Amino acid sequence: MTQVSTDPSYPLVLVADVGGTHARFALARLEARGIQITAQEKFLCHDYASFPAVIKAYQERHADAQNTPMVMAVAAPIIEGEVAAQANMPWPVRQAELRLLFPQVESHLLNDFVALAHAVPTLTDTDLHNLCTPTSGRRELGKESVLVMGPGTGLGAALWCPGAAGQASTVIASEAGHATWAPVTDTEWAIAGLLRKEFAHLDVERVLSGPGLMNLYRATCTLDQQAAQCATPAEVTAQAVQHLATQTGSAARAALDHFCGILGSVIGDLCINFGCQRALLAGGIPSQIVDYLRHSSLQERLLTKGVMRSVMEQVQVDVLDHGHLALLGAAQYYREQYAQH
Repeated sequence: MTQVSTDPSYPLVLVADVGGTHARFALARLEARGIQITAQEKFLCHDYASFPAVIKAYQERHADAQNTPMVMAVAAPIIEGEVAAQANMPWPVRQAELRLLFPQVESHLLNDFVALAHAVPTLTDTDLHNLCTPTSGRRELGKESVLVMGPGTGLGAALWCPGAAGQASTVIASEAGHATWAPVTDTEWAIAGLLRKEFAHLDVERVLSGPGLMNLYRATCTLDQQAAQCATPAEVTAQAVQHLATQTGSAARAALDHFCGILGSVIGDLCINFGCQRALLAGGIPSQIVDYLRHSSLQERLLTKGVMRSVMEQVQVDVLDHGHLALLGAAQYYREQYAQH
């Protein structure tokens, strides 16, 4: 069992980033110089029978985690402090259960992309890989609203808004992944025709997530009358990257091409909806395919917004490369909302 060695005079928070596949935990010390993340652990969600079980597994390894406030970022919509839907979670997450089983500490739930957005003030250029640069030059991070979105097990999105002078920033949550998908190309319409036979509601997440990439791949194989060779999103991306390097075609490459194009369209839609000109891509997929995204139709699809094209030319898009950003954001949220130091 480990103990945190940073300055104990500063507040300590147990933070978590819980998705459909993994649960990541850490201890965050809210120091004057910044937030120090320590004692990071990653657990497979399906190895545990419940959310409290995985929390207890972490606490058993770290003594300082047993009597400290908890901030849990989860891949689910949060309304009035409670999980409103469990679409991408492996087990129920309930605030009442946390308070019952951990009565000695305060606990807070927030959406995982809300947590990511709260971390925007902590970012530097070294955390980013640029995809699209405005025609007027790079935009300064932290001076204007920022869309934070990305595909992983599902598709998440939130908007960070800077505060006025002397005021705290604001984060606006969304469930953009469950908005209806709008196909653009003839092939996308054909793919949509196939997927509508499987899904009553064809939302963006059905094509823009890990499972969504597999939906695109299976549909592409059907349209091309090919046998599927890939069984996981990782296999699809690996084969697509290999075939891009050799300039050869395959269903995997076609599927990832569709994925990147759709991603560009959705980034553009959300920037228009939110009225922002800065987008950061998080999630498990973008950071693995940065070079592929740069060679894809993402930017052209971002720009293809009719009369809004000149506006979209001023949008900057970057990929986040930060291993514990949601954990940092959860700690930043606690500092802004609750910490008194």
